[in-house]
Amino acid sequence: MRTTKKYQSVKQKTVTLSLVLMLTLSAMVVALPLIHAQDADTWDTYAYIVVSPNPTGVNQAVFVVFWIDKIPVSAAGVGGDRWTDYRIKVTKPNGDIDNLGPYISDPTSSAYDIYTPDQIGTYSFEFTFPGQVASLYHPETGIAGSNSPYIGDTFLGSSATTTLTVTEDVVEKIPEYPLPTEYWTRPIEGQNTAWASISSNWLNGDPVSTYNYQPDGLAPNTAHVMWTKYLQDGGVVGGNTAIEGQTYYMGDSYEMRFNNPMIIQGRLYYDLPLSSDKSGGGYMCVDLLTGETIWYSEDLAVADNAAPSFGQIFDYESFNQHGATNGYLWQTAGNTWNAYDAVTGKWLFTQTEVPSGTQKYGDYGEILRYVYDSENKWLALWNNTQHNVGLERATTADGTTANDYQWRPVGKEVNMSTAYTWNVTLPSSIPDDSSVVHVIPDDLMLCSTPTNPSGFANYGTLAHTMFAISLNPATRGDLLWTKTFPTVDGDISQFTGPIDEVNRVFTKLNKETMQWSGYSLDDGSYLWGPVGNPRDFQVYSSRSGGAGSQGTSAYGILYDAGYGGLVIAYDTANGDVLWTYGNGGEGNSTNSGLETAWGNYPTFIGCIADGKIYTFTAEHSVNMPIYKDARIRCIDAFTGEELWTLMGFATSTSFYSRIGAIADGYLAYLNAYDGQVYCIGKGPSETTVTASPEIIACGTSVMIKGSVIDTASGTTQNEQAARFPHGVPAVADSCMSEWMEYVYMQKPFPDNVEGVRVTLTAVDANGNTQNIGTVTTDASGMFKKMWTPEIEGEYTVIATFAGTESYWGSYAQTAFGVDPAVSTAVPITPEEPETPDTETPDTETPDTETPDTEQPTAETALISTEVAIIAVVAVAVVVGAAAFWTLRKRK
Repeated sequence: MRTTKKYQSVKQKTVTLSLVLMLTLSAMVVALPLIHAQDADTWDTYAYIVVSPNPTGVNQAVFVVFWIDKIPVSAAGVGGDRWTDYRIKVTKPNGDIDNLGPYISDPTSSAYDIYTPDQIGTYSFEFTFPGQVASLYHPETGIAGSNSPYIGDTFLGSSATTTLTVTEDVVEKIPEYPLPTEYWTRPIEGQNTAWASISSNWLNGDPVSTYNYQPDGLAPNTAHVMWTKYLQDGGVVGGNTAIEGQTYYMGDSYEMRFNNPMIIQGRLYYDLPLSSDKSGGGYMCVDLLTGETIWYSEDLAVADNAAPSFGQIFDYESFNQHGATNGYLWQTAGNTWNAYDAVTGKWLFTQTEVPSGTQKYGDYGEILRYVYDSENKWLALWNNTQHNVGLERATTADGTTANDYQWRPVGKEVNMSTAYTWNVTLPSSIPDDSSVVHVIPDDLMLCSTPTNPSGFANYGTLAHTMFAISLNPATRGDLLWTKTFPTVDGDISQFTGPIDEVNRVFTKLNKETMQWSGYSLDDGSYLWGPVGNPRDFQVYSSRSGGAGSQGTSAYGILYDAGYGGLVIAYDTANGDVLWTYGNGGEGNSTNSGLETAWGNYPTFIGCIADGKIYTFTAEHSVNMPIYKDARIRCIDAFTGEELWTLMGFATSTSFYSRIGAIADGYLAYLNAYDGQVYCIGKGPSETTVTASPEIIACGTSVMIKGSVIDTASGTTQNEQAARFPHGVPAVADSCMSEWMEYVYMQKPFPDNVEGVRVTLTAVDANGNTQNIGTVTTDASGMFKKMWTPEIEGEYTVIATFAGTESYWGSYAQTAFGVDPAVSTAVPITPEEPETPDTETPDTETPDTETPDTEQPTAETALISTEVAIIAVVAVAVVVGAAAFWTLRKRK
C-alpha cells in the first residue's frame, strides 16, 4: 500500500526534511567529474535504492529513497533540469505488484516516497531510470538553470533493486523524552521535542485585540516571586511632602511604563523611561528566570522615543536550510522597519516601503499583513520574509533572485514594496469606506463600515454594514455574506467586540447598557443577546470603545471586566453567563471598602494563558499615593475560582488592555507600588539534611534535621540576603501570597505560616529502605525528627522535598553509623569463699540478739543498681518539672 507525500504526518515531514538535507549533502559527494562512456555525448549512470527501516513491521511505513550517481547538469536552486520518469516496482510476498511513480528528482538527483507494507514476508523493490537528454530548463516550471557544457548530452538509463523484510514485530520509535520534573532553563536540549508543549514566547505582533492571550505553554499557578528589578524610582518619597506619604508618578495617565515587553528564548525585553517620558532611557534584555541583565542598549530606544514594539522567530525551510533563526526585535518608524538581534541588541537589517495592514503571524513565524484597499477593490497578502525580494542569498548580479534558497538578510536594506504572496480583485459591491475588523488566516476577513460618529463621546450608532471576505485559497476574495446593522433606539452607541474563533462568533457591545450580543462569523446571522448586568461603574470602561474596554475572548468564552470590579464570563455559543467573579465573599470579592470611591477595585484582564486569567487593578490618572491593597488576581478561566492573589498595582502597558508578558510559565509585570518589575513563577529550591550524632549505639536515637530553602534569584538580592542570611524559607502554596508580600514588599510577618512537607527515608547496612516518616518545615525552613534505627551498621538518610506549585523539588542526603549496644549492668564483686569448720574451745558468750542479715547475690546487686538509676532519673524529672513551672510563673 502506497502512502504519498500529501498525507505525511507532521513527524514524517520532520524526518523527511532531515532526509532531504542528508541527500543534499550526499549530492555534494557524488557531484564528481563525469566519466565518458563511449563518446562525448553519452554517459553511463548508476542507480541506487534504499528502503528503511529494514526489517520493519507489517503496516509500518518505510522510507524509499532512490537516486542516480549523476546530478542534473543544469540544476540550480529552483531552476534547471531534473531527472524525470523515475519509477519503482514493488513486488509483494504473494506476487502482487505496486507500481509507484513517475517521480521527478530534486537538484541532487534524489527522490523519495513513503510506503506501507501490508503483508508479512519479503518485498522486492526495483528502481528504474529510463535515461534522459540533459536540458537547461526545469521540466515542469520551465525555469532556466546554470549553463553547462553537458546540456544536450544523453544520460543512459539504469536500475537497481533491493529487498525489504516485513515481520510481525513493529520497529519501535525512540520514545519522547519526558517533561521536566526538576527546575529547567533555556536552552531546551534539541531532543526534548515534547517540551514545546510547556514553553512559549511573547512576541506582541498580533493586533491589540489578541495581545493579552497566550495560546502556548504554561502560566503561574501561585504567587511565588522569582525576582524583582528596579525600573524607576517608586514607592514612598519620604519626608515632609505636601501630600502625606506621597509616591512617585508611574505614567498611568499617558506615559505607561514597561511598554511592549517581549519574551524570546527565555529573555525578557523592555524599554526604560527617561524622566517623565515612557521611554528613551535605553533598552533592557534580562534573563526571564533570574532578572540578570544580559545586555543594555542606550541607542536602541532613544531616537524619537522609539523602542522595538514586536518580535519575530522565523523558521526558514528550504532544501538548503532548515530551522528557526535567532529572534528579531522590530523597531518601526513609519513604513521603515529595523531588525535588531535578540541575542546582542545589534542592528541586523532594514526593510523599507512596508505597507499598512492588519498584522498576523504565519505558520513559520512570517509577519504577514493583509493589505486592504476598499476604494480600489484590492486585497493582498504582504510577507516580510517573501522569497526573491533580496532577503536571501542572491545568485544574480542585481541581487533579486535567490535560487540558492538560503536566508541571508544581515547587513541589507531591502525594499519590501513588492513582497506580496498573493493579491486578488474584490467585488465591486464592497463599500468604499469599509475597514478590516478581524482576520482568520486562510479562512475569512471580517470588515465593517464606520459604526460611530467621530469624537471621544461617540454619541449614538451609525447604520453600518458588516461583511466577510473569503481567505480560503480556493475562493479567496469572494464575498461570503453582508449584514446591515441599523441605528439602535435610544441613541445607543454600539461597538464591535472580541471575535471568538472557537465558536465562530463576533460580538457587539451596547455602550450605555453595557450589554453584549453575538452574531455568526459564517453568515452574519443574529445568535443571542443583548445580555449582561454589570455594575454601573462599568460604563466608564465601555463608553470610549477603547482597547481593553470591550472584553477579551479565549476558549470559546467572552470575558468582560473593567471599572465595575466584576469579571463576567459569557459562553459565546449562546450568551449564557458561565460565572461571575468579584461579587462574593472571601475568595470571590473585589470590594475596596473605604480605599476607593469605586466601591470595588477596578479589575481589568491583563493576560490569559494556560486556562487562567490574570487580572490587574488600574486607573487613568490614579491619585498618589495609590490606594492600598490593589492586587494581581489569578482566576480559573473555566470556573471563575480564585486561585491566588498578590498585592500589586500593575501598570497597564496599553490603556487597560494588558499587563506585562507571559511565557515559559512566568509572568513579568511592572508594580506601580514600588517601581519594580516583578517575575512570578515556579522556582528552584534547596534541601539540606544532617544526622547527629554521627555514631550512635544500637537502641539509641539519632536527631535528623535540615531545611528547605527558596533559591530563586530574588532571594539573593541585597535586601532579601540581608534579612535572610540563612536563606528564604520555602512555604506552602496556601500561604504563598502573604509570604511573598513579607519577603519582597516589606509587609508584616504573616500569621500561621505553614512550611512544606519533606519525606525522610533511610537505607540500612543491608541495603533495605526504611520509611522514617514525613515532616513539615517551620517558618524558618527547618524540619527535625528523632529516629531509632533497629540494626547496627552504616545508614544513609535521604530527605526529599517533592516540590509544589511554587517550587521545583529537591533532595539531600547524609549518613551516620550504629555501633553495638553498650551494656549498662554494674559489675558484681564475687563472694568470699567459705572457711572450713575447726574446733575451738567452748567459750561462753553472753546472749545478744544479732539482726538477721542477708548477703547480697548477683541478682539483688543488679536490682539495686537499677533502683539507683531510676532514683537518679526520678530526681532529674522532679528538678526539671520544678524548673519548668518556675519559668512558667515568671512569664
